Amino acid sequence: MKKIIFSLLLTIGVINTASAVEGNADAGKTKAASCASCHGATGISAIGTFPNLAGQKAAYIVKQLADFKSGARTNMMMAPMAANLSEQDMADLAAYFSIQKRTSEEAVASDDSSAPATASAAGSVEIVTSTTAKGLYAGDVKAGQEKSVMCASCHGADGNSLIAIYPKLAGQSASYTAKQLANFKSGERVNSIMAGMVAGLSPKDMDDLAAYFAVQTPTAGQGEGSDIGHKLYFGGDVNKGITACVACHGVKGKGMAQAGFPALAGQNAAYLKTQLTSFRSGSRGNDRNNMMRNIAIKLSDSDIDELVNYMSSLK
Repeated sequence: MKKIIFSLLLTIGVINTASAVEGNADAGKTKAASCASCHGATGISAIGTFPNLAGQKAAYIVKQLADFKSGARTNMMMAPMAANLSEQDMADLAAYFSIQKRTSEEAVASDDSSAPATASAAGSVEIVTSTTAKGLYAGDVKAGQEKSVMCASCHGADGNSLIAIYPKLAGQSASYTAKQLANFKSGERVNSIMAGMVAGLSPKDMDDLAAYFAVQTPTAGQGEGSDIGHKLYFGGDVNKGITACVACHGVKGKGMAQAGFPALAGQNAAYLKTQLTSFRSGSRGNDRNNMMRNIAIKLSDSDIDELVNYMSSLK
């Protein structure tokens, strides 16, 4: 009997501890950006396999997040997402989602470009599961495909993201992708979503994922093109001291895998713009020898817009 009473008291203590942190809905709204691709900006998921969080009881959300973090509840996607959440983060997220309306109308995305990629939206994409060039990659393509399930909601099943703010990974060199994953894990490259996703990845996992995405076929770019961007890409700007992009990223924007320079052709324009502005501000700094930061700091907003329009149009 004493053991039972002690257990009950311990349970009550845990519950009280969990609820001791008061959530802030405004802070939760900001933090919820990392949840939006799967659960929707207001907690109404557009993907059948992911739950709606809108209107859910705050205490329940907190408990589930805590269980995902501790491993008491197992899910390969939620485990890395919850790994870096503090008790305050969980309380804030719960406070935000618990006051959102459950109305079905909010499940309709106001902008197709931000809607998560579903299996039906992806259409009949051709997934490459093996390659005769396997020896070129440290990772295993088939193993990478299996591990890429956790990447699909943002980057697409074949690495061709339909969400403008996320990069296409299809066709990107394996060495570059593996480096970015390692940098996200080490903190050398900072992103709240990716930090959680890579937390549980081993170097082997990173190599496998990189090998898988490297052999997928990238879709054509949707950029509108730009004559000014074309001139900057191929000739730079002597007066501003801007180096031509073609020197590292190639005539067709395919990059230089052996030198570690990424492919840019057909990349999502919104993503490219974010990276250039991040290099310019210094908030991204994992470029080799400050190369991108030294160039981007000389680019005006107009220069970036024109370059992005051109690079995202490359085939």
